[in-house]
Amino acid sequence: MNIKLMFSAVAAMAVMLSACNTTPQPAPQPPEPTMPPLASTFLERLSADGLFAFGKASIDDFSPGGRMALDDLATRLTGERPLEMVHVIGHSDQIGNDRANLQLSTRRAEAVREYLIDRGVPEDRITAVGRGSVEPVVECEGDRGQALIDCLAPNRRVEVRVEFAR
Repeated sequence: MNIKLMFSAVAAMAVMLSACNTTPQPAPQPPEPTMPPLASTFLERLSADGLFAFGKASIDDFSPGGRMALDDLATRLTGERPLEMVHVIGHSDQIGNDRANLQLSTRRAEAVREYLIDRGVPEDRITAVGRGSVEPVVECEGDRGQALIDCLAPNRRVEVRVEFAR
């Protein structure tokens, strides 16, 4: 065999063997855990009985716990995330006539809206509407008097539907 050819073959083998003998690279680091994205919408359901006296819709009737719940909500709504829209929806139970219940639920929704605006929620981003007793969450068949009032408490509520800008 020709010496030049043999030298070329040995050189080629050395190059191929050196390619297999590389220093190990450190294993790639796992990606940093990320926080799940914050929800762009949420529903806050507040007991009207926790906010207002039974049958009332005045801010003056707010209970201390109701005021605290609304203050907490206002803080969340005036945080760093820009708001798209806030819908305040008042509900009532079926005690009384439909017209009075619609008016009561509307006044309660408007009172909550004004309360949130007074605490910094942009006025142009918040609406208020009353739905009366048309969307109950409980039915109380056969109850009367105070038992009926107590049973229907979940229907007396104010819902705040929040949509953040994306």
